Amino acid sequence: MALENEKVTTNPFRKIKLQKENNRRVRYLTDNEEERLLKVLPKIYHPLVLVALHTGMRKTEQLSLKWEDVDFAQRVITVRDSKPGRSRYIPMNQVVVDILQGLPRMTSNPYVFPGVIEGERLKDLPKDWEDYVEKAGIANFHWHDLRHSFASRLVMRGVDLYTVKELLGHQSIEMTQRYAHLGPGHLHKAVEVLSRSKTQLAPELAPRRNKKTGESGKLLKGLVGLEGIEPPTNGLGNRCSILLSYRPIMT
Repeated sequence: MALENEKVTTNPFRKIKLQKENNRRVRYLTDNEEERLLKVLPKIYHPLVLVALHTGMRKTEQLSLKWEDVDFAQRVITVRDSKPGRSRYIPMNQVVVDILQGLPRMTSNPYVFPGVIEGERLKDLPKDWEDYVEKAGIANFHWHDLRHSFASRLVMRGVDLYTVKELLGHQSIEMTQRYAHLGPGHLHKAVEVLSRSKTQLAPELAPRRNKKTGESGKLLKGLVGLEGIEPPTNGLGNRCSILLSYRPIMT
């Protein structure tokens, strides 16, 4: 304003460097913290929390979810109003299926999580959410961290980052790399391959010997695809959703 009014000739704050926002923050619920949270949280709010933990949906995506976008036959949720501006599909594990099938449906409201006003969705988080988190003795935890918990648990259970990227709806793998440090086991396994002899390799990786000529054959055709080191694998979504299928302690 002072510059526009020509009261000063230079900006006195131009040399001050602003601290960058930490977009790589990863805070996730431990199993013990989840148990404590559900213990103090009213049961009416359990579906909201558990669906977030088992789908990784953003808050607005979850609150905007309509019944027409829940396919129980295919066990898939369609997220239409996704942040990147495109639809994505989230496989439902048994926990999510059981929760959603147990929710009442209103003929006058198309939303899975209806609001107080007829025909509208729930507008915001449960009242006193922060108070319940504090009462559970959980520090430095926000609603969006339920999404981080979803991703973190998948990585810690061995799901690859590309699959986690697709489930979260990230536009680039760089956004998903924040969870890489949670699953370092695959790095150790990768370098351990170098310490094995050829006879210790798995049958499908070990060179095959031609019975007639005695010469080693080529590796299994198709093992290394044109698009990358691993050939395409079907059904990743269903398998990784099963990894999160455990029944929480309900009180």
